[in-house]
Amino acid sequence: MVVAVATVVVAADFYVKGLKTAPPNISLGGVKLGGLTQSEAERALIDSGYEENAANVAATLYFPNGESVRVTGEEAGMKPSAYEAARLAVGYGRGGPVFSSLMNYIICVLSPTELSAPGNTPVDTDYIRSVAAEGAGRFNSGLLKSGYTIGGSDIVIVKGAGSALADSEEAFDLTLEALYESARIKEPVSVEYEMAPNPGGDVDLDALSRIVFKEPVSAIYDVETGRATESVTGVSFDADEARRRLESAETGERIVIPLIFTQPEVTTEQLESILFRDILAERVTNIAGTSNRLNNIKLAAAAIDGMVLNPGDEFSFNDTVGERTAEKGYMSAGAYAGGKTVQEIGGGICQVSSTIYDCVLHTDLEVVSRRNHMFVVTYLPYGNDATINWGTIDFKFKNNTDYPIRIESVVDERKLTVKLHGTKTDEGYIKTDYVTISSTGYETVEIEDPDVEPGTTKVDTSGHGGLVVETYKYYYDAAGNLQNKTFVSRSSYRAQDRIILVPVGTLEPTDDPDASPSDSPGDTDPSGADTDPQETPPVSPPAETPTETPTETPTPAETPSETPGETPTETPDGRASESPPPDDDPLPGPPPDRPPPDETSDPDAA
Repeated sequence: MVVAVATVVVAADFYVKGLKTAPPNISLGGVKLGGLTQSEAERALIDSGYEENAANVAATLYFPNGESVRVTGEEAGMKPSAYEAARLAVGYGRGGPVFSSLMNYIICVLSPTELSAPGNTPVDTDYIRSVAAEGAGRFNSGLLKSGYTIGGSDIVIVKGAGSALADSEEAFDLTLEALYESARIKEPVSVEYEMAPNPGGDVDLDALSRIVFKEPVSAIYDVETGRATESVTGVSFDADEARRRLESAETGERIVIPLIFTQPEVTTEQLESILFRDILAERVTNIAGTSNRLNNIKLAAAAIDGMVLNPGDEFSFNDTVGERTAEKGYMSAGAYAGGKTVQEIGGGICQVSSTIYDCVLHTDLEVVSRRNHMFVVTYLPYGNDATINWGTIDFKFKNNTDYPIRIESVVDERKLTVKLHGTKTDEGYIKTDYVTISSTGYETVEIEDPDVEPGTTKVDTSGHGGLVVETYKYYYDAAGNLQNKTFVSRSSYRAQDRIILVPVGTLEPTDDPDASPSDSPGDTDPSGADTDPQETPPVSPPAETPTETPTETPTPAETPSETPGETPTETPDGRASESPPPDDDPLPGPPPDRPPPDETSDPDAA
């Protein structure tokens, strides 16, 4: 009989241990979970708002002087886990010795059981540590001030007047434990920080150093306020010397420790007095072409005008101007596509990027990204242009100076003026010049067109010769003496055939019925896809010039933002050589920058 009863009890205990539901009459936080599975209990807790109860959790740490810090569950990122609570409820009373599971189950059947919430809720320990350390720091500062006085130029320490200091890590541990306890009982918890006895100790010089220390901070230009920020004078003291004086002093003796002041590199007063004082570079270019092209240049220039670059800031033309769309007011203007002139939204704005680039060349600002046009432009010297294309080609430069730079970019009538305002550190100046490495002519091609009246012709595309040029910077001192010459970049420009439209029947038939001007180099291939062959035959430059041979690969077609003088198949040419020319390069220092070769015509204004 006894054996039979024992067998039944063991079987019942085994049965209870195998149940996948919470025991009867179990609840947690007032939510009844008895008889629910893990997932059902979790859902019940979530529906009751269990995981939103962090607002009821708070821990307060009190220091002996009444200083305190308080952290709430919400501030600490505490989110009670319904999953963990449900797991606790379903597993309640199981896993103990033989018969214990059955006994706990019977107790739950006979009387309701309220569980305590699990106390291992994840928290933001970095936040709690920072709050505890801040409170400990305020408490310690009060203690330290009883043993020292900070004056305008020194610190006076009284030997033996220091006290023991609160430990920030101990404060953190106490606050964290209190927060977990609060989460468990769902009530705010307070705890006291108890100081270890340390009568008559000396001032903690390391802690004092942390209180006194200030890092020097230079003033910078605040774009939002339009003024220089407040600079900060650095403050410190010689802790080793202070320690030697303190150790050799008698109890009660006053020790004077001089403060060390470190001025920032640039004070607020200094920056305000020289802010945008000088014009670092200036360029005026004439705007040719249609009124639409003029409109586009005005919009792009206005988007850039007034932009300020603090030291280390990078200018991006595309990021600043944004995508060129009709919604923003951009209009159709001439642009090159596949070697022909077409109308595109935003045509012409490369004159803005090119004029800014020309200004940058006349400074020591760092060029981050620049690419020349596929065809020459005539509003700037060869090699001083910079094409752009939304999403693929950008012009970027970096303010690598110690002072802010402001870009002025305005259009008046038919003139675009760009000025770089900044602060000169010397009276030297820079000029640029280019050297022609090779040149190719262009051909005139006639094409019959049914729209051309008999006895007349029409110019469809102006012809342009091809060029490979190398650009150099020449550095002069204030007296006009050439100090240095540096290689900037090699720019390769394609030749473009001059296309004349004539009446049908004007031209003699050719032996090859498939021949067409599109078969000539630099135009589109028979499939209609843009191609971009090497712009000029490989040229072996003189020994004193870089030996870079530009090669090209097709890139995505340029968008309507491109100006005439650009092409949808812009290629990665015009990149600076890795090896600058030797110092004994016989090229002379240039006179003032060469004007554009032809100010009367502008292929970019088609």
